[in-house]
Amino acid sequence: MQEIANTTVSILRGTGRNRFGDDVDTGMPVYTGISAYLGERSKQAFDPASRTPRTVRDIVCVVPSWTDVRTTDQIKDERTGVLYAIEDVLNPPSLMGAPVDEILTLRRVTGTTT
Repeated sequence: MQEIANTTVSILRGTGRNRFGDDVDTGMPVYTGISAYLGERSKQAFDPASRTPRTVRDIVCVVPSWTDVRTTDQIKDERTGVLYAIEDVLNPPSLMGAPVDEILTLRRVTGTTT
């Protein structure tokens, strides 16, 4: 990994149906104990309508390139128990031919889970 790992995460996958027939995430762990960097990044954006600069914050997770992760999966921070939905998976190009870490954009789903 190129980032310094600050936690371990689990990849949760799978869907089922609830008693009303709606699709729901089952959250079955597919992979556990994956070293990852989990943090927040911010960037400046300008709103032309109000002519006001804004700060946009994203939650990002960096995982090794071999990690099988999809936008339909969820990430669970094993240290805190917080659950995140994956909004985007970025596989940056490698200039040297070596594998490059995957960058995930996340959205917090829950507080802590048991």
